[in-house]
Amino acid sequence: MEKVALLLVAHADDTEFFAGGTVARLVAEGYAVTEVIATDNARGSFELDSATLVQQSREVEARRAAAVIGKKDLVFLGYPDGFLCETPHTVLREQLIRAIRRVRPRVVLTFDPWAPFEPHPDHRAVAMAAVEAVAFAHMPLFHPEHRAVGLEPHLVAERLYFAKNGAHADHVVDVTAFIDTKIEALCAHDSQMKLTVDDLRLSLQTTGQSPELLPLLDRDNYRPALDAMIRAWAARIGGKAGFQYGEEFRREVAGSFVTGMVGAT
Repeated sequence: MEKVALLLVAHADDTEFFAGGTVARLVAEGYAVTEVIATDNARGSFELDSATLVQQSREVEARRAAAVIGKKDLVFLGYPDGFLCETPHTVLREQLIRAIRRVRPRVVLTFDPWAPFEPHPDHRAVAMAAVEAVAFAHMPLFHPEHRAVGLEPHLVAERLYFAKNGAHADHVVDVTAFIDTKIEALCAHDSQMKLTVDDLRLSLQTTGQSPELLPLLDRDNYRPALDAMIRAWAARIGGKAGFQYGEEFRREVAGSFVTGMVGAT
């Protein structure tokens, strides 16, 4: 099977936050990477209007981050940010099945629909549509009309599911050699990194927690704080598997349910 990976995400910076090092590693291993971004990123700012934010985050920042990591192709579905749950579930699922059949990946990376405490409706919507798309993309009676445009059924061999909460994660990828690339790609999402700093400052000011951190959260010079936070997060995850830096996933391999039953007998 060819070395092809497909990312199914909600927002332009999702991949970089949750799997930027892993994707950079896949590229270094010779994978061609396509990313499908479901929403238009129109609400992720405290300062920019929606039209400006869409143009900047999608056409400039997402492409800049893709170049840093080495993604081959970006696909923007353009659904309204924050309202993906209003799109019929099966409509989104069909588009993700279509993407799988077009790209024909060996590995898909996306949100874990069963991870706990996920507050963002766009993440939850993509997660469930994606896990079903992976489950059905190889079955010919799901959207047989795809064959009319040359899209044949396709089985995804490996699935890596990420989440904010790693309660169900069972697989750690060593991203030590790619942590700098991950951070560089995150910094390409300028509007979203400013949002991250703004949101964190607001949280600390509102709760009164850790006032000593406030001087470090400079929205016009966010890289030092971002660098420290990402390295600390990746070090905590990597330490579980003996790596300096890691990213974690719930990993599935096609047929593992059946092989697990056979191995247990």
